[in-house]
Amino acid sequence: MPATTAGSLALVRTRRQSSGSQSAERKKRKRRAGSNQRSVKRKRTSEEEEEEEEEEEREDEVSSAGSSPIRVPHIPDEVYQRGLDDPDTWKTIQKARTDYDAKLARRMTYPTLNVHMIRASMCVPDDPELVPDHESARKAVLCAAQSVVGISSSVGGKLLARGCGFWIDWDKKNKMGTLLTTSRLICTESPSFNCWLGQEEYYLDAEVLVHLRGDITEKAHLQYLQKHYDLAFFSVKVDQPVYIPSFNDGVKRANKVFELARDESSFLRISYGVVKYLNPNLFERYHYMFVQGADPQPEYGNGGPLIDFDGKIVGMVNGNTRGSFIPSSILVKCLHLWKKFQRIPRPHLGMKFWSIKFIDIALAENILCMCNINDGLIVKEVSEGSPAEKLGIRAGDVIKYFNGERISTTVELENMLLSKCEDESGYLNSKVHIELGVFHIRKSLWRNRTLTVNVSDDGEVVDPGVRYPFGKGTSVSSVSPSEPSEKPGSIRCHLTEQTEGDTMVDTESPAYC
Repeated sequence: MPATTAGSLALVRTRRQSSGSQSAERKKRKRRAGSNQRSVKRKRTSEEEEEEEEEEEREDEVSSAGSSPIRVPHIPDEVYQRGLDDPDTWKTIQKARTDYDAKLARRMTYPTLNVHMIRASMCVPDDPELVPDHESARKAVLCAAQSVVGISSSVGGKLLARGCGFWIDWDKKNKMGTLLTTSRLICTESPSFNCWLGQEEYYLDAEVLVHLRGDITEKAHLQYLQKHYDLAFFSVKVDQPVYIPSFNDGVKRANKVFELARDESSFLRISYGVVKYLNPNLFERYHYMFVQGADPQPEYGNGGPLIDFDGKIVGMVNGNTRGSFIPSSILVKCLHLWKKFQRIPRPHLGMKFWSIKFIDIALAENILCMCNINDGLIVKEVSEGSPAEKLGIRAGDVIKYFNGERISTTVELENMLLSKCEDESGYLNSKVHIELGVFHIRKSLWRNRTLTVNVSDDGEVVDPGVRYPFGKGTSVSSVSPSEPSEKPGSIRCHLTEQTEGDTMVDTESPAYC
């Protein structure tokens, strides 16, 4: 191909039309000029016409390039040595290098050449476990990624949190999209790692920005905050339709999933993992599920989706602890309740549970031998003064049936509670009755109990309370040595709580056995 001329380079920099339209317009002008001057000019030979067309093609090829090719500046040794003593020569050398680096940097911003994206997508094509599923994994991620956006919050101009969310609705008439993310985005205070104490504080007027592709930033407005599920709904002005993902509410433990997020540059970040068989510990909400292999403390993924190999959402990352997420079965019910009642109410049982299905096999075998029970939920804690405590339900009891329905996992229980609210009016502070099939471990007896509890959309608090052996508000020094420090016949219980991957946490229980 002939070398690029200075004239053709100038043509590249100044023209704004496409190369095809430029060529067509140029030919029209030449045909008109030829028609007007045909009488005074000799007829062009076929050879001249061919030469002219070749020149036009060369110009079109250069014009379609968009810019001149990048060439590494060649600095001969003798020129380099001369530059060490000659400031003007050295300045020319430095300018050549600077121009080259600047042009190379611009090229790296093109989507097709941005190597910085490689680290975000390595898990999809290169994980040995995904080789058989490479193509389906790739399609699933590309499909679901259309719904994922980066989000940041700030208070007084100071960054509060960064995370992401995904679209759940778009109002075509008002050009308004709705995003779902985690309430942790606007959480300003969380003094305890125990979610059940309800000590989190939120700044509802925090400035929340949604970072769209193409360096577009839009302000988001809080529509609803659900503290118990760590959910926040935001409305965002969006002129173009957004991609609304589908939900798979059948996520199971041991399923393979992808965790999607966007970093501060809106680049896609991907983690791969497997849903774990695990009970939440006593400090975690019992509707959590967990992923093994994905980032346990995601830098950008809080509020982002987990997807399956069909690109459907199976959960939302909340990042509270060790790879926790909210399963899609609960998200779907929450979305339905929010659209129906503009809130997400749930009954507050005042208890924490573990599933027999997910405890250690040796412990499960012992329960089966001693109690003839192989399914149900173990009561781990009962809130002080709660209706459950007044019914005589204690830690260690087993509840197998809720409203006549056999419940095996805490996620099944949470879905049942939300379904109860779907069937009711959804009024807050109302009362609901739940029939329980309880095995009282201390008496080795099954009993049916009717539990009447409040319905609320606030975060449920389960606090077993404390006992004051010296009298409430009394200092130890004011208690006479002759006064008993415990109830007669009571035995102080020393409990040990262990969580996977954590150190042992010993606490003196305030309860007495």
